[in-house]
Amino acid sequence: MPININDTRLLLAALGQSYPPSTLLRDTFFPNIQTFPTKTVMMDYRKGNRMMAPFVTKGVSGVNVERGRFTTKEYEPPMMAPQRPTTVADIENRAFGENVFSSRTPEQRAMELRARDMAELQDMNTRRIEWMCAQLMLFGQFEAAGYADDGKTQIIDTITYSDWTQKLTLTGSDCWLATDGKTPQGDPYSVLEEMSQTISRNSGRIPEVAIFSYKTKNALINNPSLQKILMIPSRDNMTLMSIQPRITVPGVVRVGIIESLNLELYAYDGIYQDDNGTIQQYIPDGYVIMGVPGRGSQLFGAITQLENDEEFRTYEGAYVPKVWSEKGKDVRMIRVASKCVPKPEFIDDWYTLKAF
Repeated sequence: MPININDTRLLLAALGQSYPPSTLLRDTFFPNIQTFPTKTVMMDYRKGNRMMAPFVTKGVSGVNVERGRFTTKEYEPPMMAPQRPTTVADIENRAFGENVFSSRTPEQRAMELRARDMAELQDMNTRRIEWMCAQLMLFGQFEAAGYADDGKTQIIDTITYSDWTQKLTLTGSDCWLATDGKTPQGDPYSVLEEMSQTISRNSGRIPEVAIFSYKTKNALINNPSLQKILMIPSRDNMTLMSIQPRITVPGVVRVGIIESLNLELYAYDGIYQDDNGTIQQYIPDGYVIMGVPGRGSQLFGAITQLENDEEFRTYEGAYVPKVWSEKGKDVRMIRVASKCVPKPEFIDDWYTLKAF
């Protein structure tokens, strides 16, 4: 029996063997993946507490205490569905990088083009998820805006974690970079220490990672108050920090570590092209995200689609491919859909600073 390379289950297996682009925020703060067999997902998140055990007098068995409360939302994640057509013109001529005297057939080119398209469409979904993670950690919310088939009707949904309050905007002489854009100011160490203490008090965990842009990195390491600490020999400053920038992966620089806070510092140069075609940074200049790594999740809702056998089928998974033909136009379409929403485990797991 011949293999049907357009079968969704076979394509799902192929997607599972591909490698998505590196995504620092998603991989650091939302590494856990949870898929649902329904179109909606259950979002549970909570705040920590610091209750003490009550004393009781003799003869009293105990005192009832409240359990820690959590918030639950049933939510249908916005659907991402990039798709791409393959036309006769795409496969009848030599492909990119193909030998001028190649003997490949149009059918072989079509299969290679499909594999490349699947990888690129999945990468588009991954970048959107990284964008959602960034917006969530920067602002506590993000807006999902899209368009219907007519290209006019705008669909807007706002995902908000209204209980998140750990954010600070520095002003005046407290800023790490003066208004002239040249003279560094403020006291970064004190601010980072206060952020770390706030997260530790409210979440019960020590934040181990702080991430910011390259420009913010320069404002930090060129700050006079920070350089005074670095000028003190290690034996005298109790080894407060070590600044030794080095590239770990493309677009990511490990700036150093503040030993006194057990805090690793990273500069992130991740970029994306927004809906208007403009290149943007996931973390804009001036922002610092400090948090507890490894506890957040990506929740994926199920996707129902009409298959080539004219039957509707529902798939549980992070990315769901689909291939169909428009025979009258001699076009084959491929789509990789995903319904994702990032979710923190504790709403107090991170703190965002606007340093300038």
